[in-house]
Amino acid sequence: MKFKKTGDTYIIRLDRNEKIIESIKSFCTKNNIKCGYFSGIGALDEVELAHYIADKKYTSKVFKQPLEITSLTGNITSMDNEVYLHCHITLGDEEMKAVSGHLKEGKIAATCEVILVKLDMEINRKHDDFIGLNLLDI
Repeated sequence: MKFKKTGDTYIIRLDRNEKIIESIKSFCTKNNIKCGYFSGIGALDEVELAHYIADKKYTSKVFKQPLEITSLTGNITSMDNEVYLHCHITLGDEEMKAVSGHLKEGKIAATCEVILVKLDMEINRKHDDFIGLNLLDI
């Protein structure tokens, strides 16, 4: 990973074989980023996507193929004193068909360019038993 900073904005380049969630989470921890948002584009060769279903569970699927990141978006909060990322992604295959969902993890095929903005606040998450998700505690 390489990055440049201007104010509270970071331009990040993830390299081949790095993992998106692991890398951004580690970056936020090292740079004391407790709240913010990010977006990105790039390419993956392996990814696990999840989809929340009505009975408070996620289904997930792993794709092991070249996929173009057409949209990566997420937010940064905290839960149990640790960085918590909530990230969604849309990917395109070689036939220009899209697949999307909640990003559990993805391995970079070539590169991933991320713009991350740090917000000057801290937002925590709290599990909501009725909904079955870790919601923003606001």
